[in-house]
Amino acid sequence: MATKQTVTPQEIEKIARLAKLHLSADQRDLYTGQINAILEHVQTLESLDLSDVEPLSHVLDLSNISRSDQVAPSLSREAVLANVPVITLEGASRERATDGEFILVPVVLKTGP
Repeated sequence: MATKQTVTPQEIEKIARLAKLHLSADQRDLYTGQINAILEHVQTLESLDLSDVEPLSHVLDLSNISRSDQVAPSLSREAVLANVPVITLEGASRERATDGEFILVPVVLKTGP
């Protein structure tokens, strides 16, 4: 069994400094207690005898079942464009965000200067 591990408030300060975090004294004490509680729980788990337990990749005995691909007709352009959301801007008419051939979306990346 491993020796009891704990972290000190000074170690929490060092970790916070490395992460460029500014902690108050109350936060430092809170995190010290929380991390020590986590380490104590891990030590409790490490003390369990798991020699008869088979390693698992998943807790449920399930396997991924994939269906075979099947060719099916897709929606027509008109059916897709009929479901395009309506743009509603103040003072503007209610029009669908399409040019009749494509779905129009707002520009998110600008190119050029």
